[in-house]
Amino acid sequence: MLKGTQPIILVLARGMKKQLDPDFQMALNQGRLLIISPFKETVTRVTEQTALIRNQLMIELADEVLIAHASPGGKLEKLIQDTGKRIIRF
Repeated sequence: MLKGTQPIILVLARGMKKQLDPDFQMALNQGRLLIISPFKETVTRVTEQTALIRNQLMIELADEVLIAHASPGGKLEKLIQDTGKRIIRF
């Protein structure tokens, strides 16, 4: 996605990185990358819990949600069902 021209939102399951990869920095400088995190900088590792919180935030912020794959009965499917959003399978 970074090679394209579309806008990108990157939601981290950890605190903000102190240093960005050059590709991320370029997209940020072009004004087409937004990086957000619900965590303080002191959260440096991705865990199952931080990933769940990140996923909840993404679903809450989205107007529409498309899930390419969610395991039947899995955590992602349950999370989506808990938000009341409809799951479209293809």
